[in-house]
Amino acid sequence: MVILRFLQSFLDIALWRKGPQDLPASTLLATLALIAYMATGFVRMRLFTLDQSTALLFICVDVMMMGAWLWLVLAFFGRRQRFVQTITATLGVGLLVLLLDVTFRSAQLALGWSDELSMNWLMLRFLITALVLGRIFMLALDRGLITGMALTVAIVYSTQAVVQLMLDLRG
Repeated sequence: MVILRFLQSFLDIALWRKGPQDLPASTLLATLALIAYMATGFVRMRLFTLDQSTALLFICVDVMMMGAWLWLVLAFFGRRQRFVQTITATLGVGLLVLLLDVTFRSAQLALGWSDELSMNWLMLRFLITALVLGRIFMLALDRGLITGMALTVAIVYSTQAVVQLMLDLRG
């Protein structure tokens, strides 16, 4: 199946066996990764008891910030032609992390695990995300892992800041 082949490619990227350059520069694949990422992200947010509009706001801001950051940084480093492959890899690996989130949160809710365990998972998730996305950005930019990780951290914290700002303005 084609879907399983691409999920395997995303897993290979997450495990540092491949990079974004190993994906086709396909806007269709990028669009499918975007849809899957947003749908899974929405489910994740709802599992953390966010209301529907807040979950939708967070997912939309997340995707827009990620896309804007990537486009700007790739353009700055003269690598704009790598955007489609990089965003596809970022969304695909992000989808895998979101699937882990959904699985973990569902098990937590079903089995009554403590919220402390959830906080530990979120810290581990942040580290995994910084390393995996940092490597994707490192390969896309032809820069070091620290640069890629710094971009990842900037995306995460700026997304949180924009979401908080929008929630404050809305509320």
